[in-house]
Amino acid sequence: MGRTLGSEKFLWEVDELDQRLLEIGEMVVKRAEELGANQAEAYVAASRSFTIDVESNAIKSASEKRDAGCGVRSVVKKGGIGFAYVTTIQDEDLFEAAAKSVKLAKVSVPDPDFVTLPSYSGNYPTVTNLFDPAIKRLSSEEAAELIMRTVDATNEAVDAEQTAVEAQLNTFAGTVAIVNSLGISGSVEAASMFINSSPTIKDNNDQTSSYEFQVSRNLKSIDPEWVGSTAGRNAVNNLGGRTIEGGDMPVILTPLVVRSIIGGGFGGAINAEEIQYGRSYISDALGESIASEKLSIMDDSHIAGGIGSRPFDAEGVPTQRTQILHGGVLKNILHNSYSANKDHVENTGNASRPSYSGLPSISPSNLVIDPGKGTLDDLVSEIKKGILFMYTGDRPNMTTGDLSAMVMEGQYIKDGSIEHSVKNTLVGINMRDLLQRVHRVGADVRVTSTAVTPSIVVESARVTSG
Repeated sequence: MGRTLGSEKFLWEVDELDQRLLEIGEMVVKRAEELGANQAEAYVAASRSFTIDVESNAIKSASEKRDAGCGVRSVVKKGGIGFAYVTTIQDEDLFEAAAKSVKLAKVSVPDPDFVTLPSYSGNYPTVTNLFDPAIKRLSSEEAAELIMRTVDATNEAVDAEQTAVEAQLNTFAGTVAIVNSLGISGSVEAASMFINSSPTIKDNNDQTSSYEFQVSRNLKSIDPEWVGSTAGRNAVNNLGGRTIEGGDMPVILTPLVVRSIIGGGFGGAINAEEIQYGRSYISDALGESIASEKLSIMDDSHIAGGIGSRPFDAEGVPTQRTQILHGGVLKNILHNSYSANKDHVENTGNASRPSYSGLPSISPSNLVIDPGKGTLDDLVSEIKKGILFMYTGDRPNMTTGDLSAMVMEGQYIKDGSIEHSVKNTLVGINMRDLLQRVHRVGADVRVTSTAVTPSIVVESARVTSG
């Protein structure tokens, strides 16, 4: 069966993990070709993650996970495609996955829209600051100290009868290698850290909560005191929530809300596959004016240290910067190799996978909204009557664009000042209208995972409360 690379334990002990995974990929692709694949692809990954969960101000659990595996995609001459994966990187298991993928390809019904796996033989773009060894080396003791600093800062910011803090810290470090029979060969090492705080406070007969987080590829940029104190202050500010008189009014979307509604709700709509199947509310809108001229959005895979940054996508295609909206016009949508071949257009390098166990789909890398002018206080000062929308977990219906978002954290604005927090309040609007009604874009840019965005002001949305 050829040489054996050994166990996952061995792979974790070597320094040149990226080269080892490339060797595995080459071996798997060669095996699939020997078994009858006309084209083959191997997606190999190895990772280590560590998680600490806090409940009621105390550490509840801590866990470490090490994972390694390989996904194999094979294409045969008649056009059939097969996919199989294994959760190890032992030679015997890898060869079995290659054989299974070829077998499935031979019996599968050909997809008339599939043309070919991608090809590439050049140099990948340089994308910096994706890996901080300090994150990979972080000990359980150091991680526990960071999360408890977050909890302590949360409690210090809260002056209430009762406070219960939930929090989580997660670190991830891993390497991905992609090899195919058409020249694709690339590997990348990346690391990230996430920390959050979610306090629930009770004061007299009033109870409320809040949520704050940071995510970064650099350990030193994580500030547990900022996360904790901000979550605590916001929770206090959410006390005294009241319903308001509803109606059409301006709504300020802060970066965390923009991340959900535009980052998720618009980022999903520019998925070429969803558009091809008519499942996007912006189907057939390419080249049209669909948004305010004040709104410009780019998908940028090359931001130094960006959470969605990468030199190549989940098929090994070089990534790029893609202008999505400019001057309100939809300039581009996002493609992987399948959708690009189907539309006979350039591949934007936006293939994504949840892991080696999944097939390529499409997603943004880093969605970047160009900033405008003014602080959040400036934006508030310009509103006579409206809502400061600070947090929601809701996204629009991707087919219709209809949005009904619960204001999980928000403030009522009157005559340019914050009056009180709101409760039992919804913001309703269609996404096409929301994009057109962007009245103002602030300068308060924040990195919220894969969205880099300031606050934006929607000049009119339907607010219901009660």
